[in-house]
Order: sequence, then C-alpha cells, then structure tokens
Amino acid sequence: MSYLIRTYRAWLTALLLTGLASCTEVIDIELDSTYRRLVVYGEVTTDSLHHQVRLSYSSDYFYNQSAPPVRDALLELEFDDKLMRMQESDSLPGVYQTGEAFRGAIGTTYKLYVSEVDVDEDGVNENFVAQSTMPGVLVLDSINLLYFSSPFGSGYQVLMYAYDPPEREWYNFKLWRNGDMLTDTLIKYSVQPDDFFNDSYTSGLPVGFLSDDDPREAVQAGDTITFELNSITQDYYNFVVEAQSEIFGNNPLFSGPPANVHSNIREGGKGMFTAYSIQRVSTIVPIPED
Repeated sequence: MSYLIRTYRAWLTALLLTGLASCTEVIDIELDSTYRRLVVYGEVTTDSLHHQVRLSYSSDYFYNQSAPPVRDALLELEFDDKLMRMQESDSLPGVYQTGEAFRGAIGTTYKLYVSEVDVDEDGVNENFVAQSTMPGVLVLDSINLLYFSSPFGSGYQVLMYAYDPPEREWYNFKLWRNGDMLTDTLIKYSVQPDDFFNDSYTSGLPVGFLSDDDPREAVQAGDTITFELNSITQDYYNFVVEAQSEIFGNNPLFSGPPANVHSNIREGGKGMFTAYSIQRVSTIVPIPED
C-alpha cells in the first residue's frame, strides 16, 4: 500500500471522527412566547351522568405548571331543541358540568357554545363554537381472554367478537380490571378505523393486552375484565392520533413538518369537543377447580 493511500485513509478517518463528535454538540433553542389560545376538551356519551367540558388557556412550551383554568365562562349545550347551561364546578376550576344527568343519543348533534371569555385580554369577549354528532353502529357480542407468552413478555390478549356494518366507522378500545380503568389517559387510548373488519363479523379481533409485568394489569383468577368500545367520530380519531404522535415524537428522518393537533373548536380555539357511544362487555377469569 502506497504512502499516498495510507495518508488519504488516515485523513478520511480523522474527518469522520470529527464529524461524529460534532453530532453530539449541545444546541440551545430559544422558543419564543406566542399569544394565548382557548383550549377546550369535552365529551357527551351514552352513559347517564353530568357531562363535562374543561376550559384552559394555552401556555409556553417550558411552562412547568398545570395549564391555567378558565373561570367564569358561559357554556351552553344545544341539542334536540334544548339549550342547557353548564355550571362551573366548585372544586375543579375550569371544569363545567351539565346541570342534570342524561344519556347522549346516537344520531343526535350536540353543539357547544363558549362565551364571556377574553382570551387575548383586550377587554372584548370572544365566542367559540364546536359540534359533534354521536355515532354508534357496531354490535358488540362478547370478549375472550387468550394467554400469550414469548421471550419479550407474557399476559392475556383480549379478543373481541362483534359485527361491524358496512358504513365506515372509527373506534376507541378501553380496558378495565375489577372496576379500575387501565386505559385512563389519552396516551393509552387505542383508536382505529374499521378498515380491516368493515362489513364483517370479527371472530376474535385483538383489542388489548394485559401484561403480567404490570401490577395493575396482571390477571388473577376471579378477576372481572371489562372491555369498553367507544364509537367515535373521525374528528376525534384524528385528534387522538395526532396528539399521541406529539407525545411519543416522530422519527425526524421520515416524519413530515410539525403541525398543530387536529381541533374542531371554531373561531380560533384549540382542543376537541366530541360525542361518542359506549358499549361494554365483561368476562370473569375462571377459578381453577381443585
């Protein structure tokens, strides 16, 4: 090997090492403040309860406290020729509840009006509107538990048996164990369209997993496992998928440019107001016979 080739290779190796070292340099990014926005999150479901809407203000990226709640706003819920005023909770600032408990109805459109809120603090109140029509067509039969074990983990797979009609629909799957909702935060939601089982009977579709390694999920004999199926709107599906993507982060090599999470709050608000129907089925884990 000639001296010239050895010199060239040594120079190339040094260049590569220098480049790799430079990749670890810490870069401070200054994130400027922006104007405040109203953030809305609310649901109307087929459960009989006082349905809630939470109002807050947006805050800066590095704001290390809970989002500031919006107090003393006027919220009204319109449906079936009724206009129901919502009352702010005495113990939960920024949380507004319907004055009476009721069950949402499939096919009904719910319209939310938010007013008497001065988001930009210019002395003039702004008005916001959102609406959602409650879907609900899938017929839920039952669930079954199937034990699964591999070198990577073990636990019970939850299988759903149900009939899905020909209309395109979107669903959210939730799991309960002995009355404890395991999928209790947005990051744990499991949403999907019916693209793979549209217009068919699902004979054991996997809809959840209960890990032996998680104390909340580990199944014991005699446990009651409940599967909750939410028939959701496409708006809400897009909101959950995009919010989860922001939480988990994207691979920068293959992801698109950053964008705001999907919202159906008109007049400049952010967040989601949605209506969805709920079905639940349960199974009891058998106790082995002596």
